[in-house]
Amino acid sequence: MTSIRKNKFFMAILYILVFFMLAEWLTPVIVLTETGHQTLFLIFIAGGLLMAFLRVPWWFSGPIKILYMLWFIVYVYTGNVFFTGEAIQFLQSNIRMNLSALFSQNWEQTTDVFRTILFFVLLWMAIYLIHYWVSFRSSIFLFYILTVVFIAVLDTFSPYSGETAIVRIMIIGLLLAGLLYLVRWMESHQISEHADKVALFAVPLVLGIAVSTAFALYLPKADPIWPDPVPFLTSFSGQGGLGSGNVGRIGYGVDDSRLGGSFIGDDTPVFRAEVSEGQYWKVESKDTYTTKGWELTENVGESFIYSNDEPVDTEFDAGEEELESVAVSMEQKFPFVLYPYGTESFSMEASPSYQYTTADQRFETYQNGEGLIPEEYEVSFAEPSYSLKNLRETREEDLAELPIEFDRYVQLPAELPERVRDLAIEITANSESLYDQALAIESYFKTSGFTYSQTDIPVPEADQDYVDQFLFDTKRGYCDNFSTSMVVLLRSLDIPARWVKGFNEGEQIDAQGETDIYEITNNNAHSWVEAYMPGVGWMLFEPTIGFTGSSSIDFDLELDPTDPEQPDPQERPETQEPENAEDEEVVVSSQNAFWNRLTDFISTNRWKLIWTIVALGVVGAILFKIRHRWMPKFLISYYRMRGQEPVQFEKAYLRLLKQLELYGIHRKSGQTLKSYAAYIDSFFGTREMSELTAAYERMIYGGDVESVDWHELKESWENLINRTSG
Repeated sequence: MTSIRKNKFFMAILYILVFFMLAEWLTPVIVLTETGHQTLFLIFIAGGLLMAFLRVPWWFSGPIKILYMLWFIVYVYTGNVFFTGEAIQFLQSNIRMNLSALFSQNWEQTTDVFRTILFFVLLWMAIYLIHYWVSFRSSIFLFYILTVVFIAVLDTFSPYSGETAIVRIMIIGLLLAGLLYLVRWMESHQISEHADKVALFAVPLVLGIAVSTAFALYLPKADPIWPDPVPFLTSFSGQGGLGSGNVGRIGYGVDDSRLGGSFIGDDTPVFRAEVSEGQYWKVESKDTYTTKGWELTENVGESFIYSNDEPVDTEFDAGEEELESVAVSMEQKFPFVLYPYGTESFSMEASPSYQYTTADQRFETYQNGEGLIPEEYEVSFAEPSYSLKNLRETREEDLAELPIEFDRYVQLPAELPERVRDLAIEITANSESLYDQALAIESYFKTSGFTYSQTDIPVPEADQDYVDQFLFDTKRGYCDNFSTSMVVLLRSLDIPARWVKGFNEGEQIDAQGETDIYEITNNNAHSWVEAYMPGVGWMLFEPTIGFTGSSSIDFDLELDPTDPEQPDPQERPETQEPENAEDEEVVVSSQNAFWNRLTDFISTNRWKLIWTIVALGVVGAILFKIRHRWMPKFLISYYRMRGQEPVQFEKAYLRLLKQLELYGIHRKSGQTLKSYAAYIDSFFGTREMSELTAAYERMIYGGDVESVDWHELKESWENLINRTSG
């Protein structure tokens, strides 16, 4: 009988799977470093694996790889396809420059060519190691685990999205691990490597992985139960806050001149609010759309100074309901106060002045002429409400009567593609009032194939409009895409609109009587739309899919209940709470309280935990290093408790073989168990291994299970196990 490793077709499948696994390592490196030329790197990996598979001698494969590396450098850095005189001179000059930098230890003088060669060397080493693991050790488990960890870490801590990569890695890794285990099992049982025998064992493995993968993909997925670890880790390095310096991380930022690109989630708390129900928290608005983002018109508007408990004018009057006082506790440092719609006044112990600017509707805080960072304050407000009757009476001709101050809210760049204006007209073709037009645009995104996502979001090219790209090309984005697009569509119809920034409701984490406690994090940073309805005023609109912020409407019309187009007053106020809402609130509250306690405990004892983990790691490493000393005692106790069944003898015998390998007595390739047992007995000066092997062969190959008396054989097995502890 010959080893299954001699089956070329079977081994070729293993090497193909290894190639795909290495490609999963290479892809995120290329994406995150914007290196490019991924195909050429994959060709190098494929060529290296092919030569390893064909057992090409090193003195032949090595020069070929070096030649390919030099050609890559020439092609990428000079554009020459062949080794011309100019290309050779380029290589020589770079070699001299990098050698000089290395000998002088001036690492900053090394060039990109040197770094490229280092990257190729790393790929070369990876190919060799995996070739060794597959062809000689028949084990890929370590590399499999490292690949999963590598992609998971990148998916968590970088803009790279590893959602689909993880699925591919799991499938490839399970196939590799299963097939390599099949190699070891068939060799240990001396099973022939003929194709029919291989298929007999491999086909069930492939079918099992395929079925489990299908179930995993199509069955419902539960939401994650663990909080995002990134904010906890970055909190120790001082990251977070305004977010303007953390490119690609979600949160409130100052610069909105260039929108687009993907974001990483961030659960870092911003503030907490004690309020009866969730509110949108406004920070500021911007009025000038530039085809790439938003800016604020300079030298416009007026500034007003308010003091504690003094009524403020935010262009959103407080509603008719009784004023409510909400307590805000800041976790991050902002030089302004956040406020809900219908704000009446502010109050805090520091007795600051609140400077409100109509240009951006932001309340900045000062004390004695210097900026003040609020920590705790109260806001009195009542949600504004609007008359549906008045909204239905808004007409296009009313727009002509608006004062000149509204001109900046209908501004659009001259470069805006005409098809954006045409789309606005198409969406609102059947709308009678301005309010109906705004509702039609708000609803358009929810019914026209748009997708909410924070990943894989492109940045517009130099000659590309941000809104046009989203409306017609990608239809994929987050709140900035949706809100900016709605503002532009409204302005295309000459309806005044502005882009607003702030935070959405956040998550309810506790309840105290009629007051709920909401925690608002960087993940809740949000943008939405305010549109002006002549005769009514400014209103909030929420076009982003999955968000529910909206203005409160009073149904003061005599509606026809038989008209399906008329809104149903019973549906608009509040969604009916489920019968077990209180139970759900208790569960949510207890879960959040648990995580808060856990986070506080980790934060308080983080150094103790770190040193404990380090100590456990050191102890674990020592125990692993000397496992040949203590493992025999453990195995003896373990198998004494497992009973006297023959099946326990089979497992114990295979465990003995592994222990002998660990001890250093290796079984040669192709050596029979009988010959190996004789060598063991000659080494220890016993006959026990031969007796155990004879019983094992009768049981496995002769099918004579009844003749195996594990009770009598156990003493010989324990003697040999104990000898391996020396």
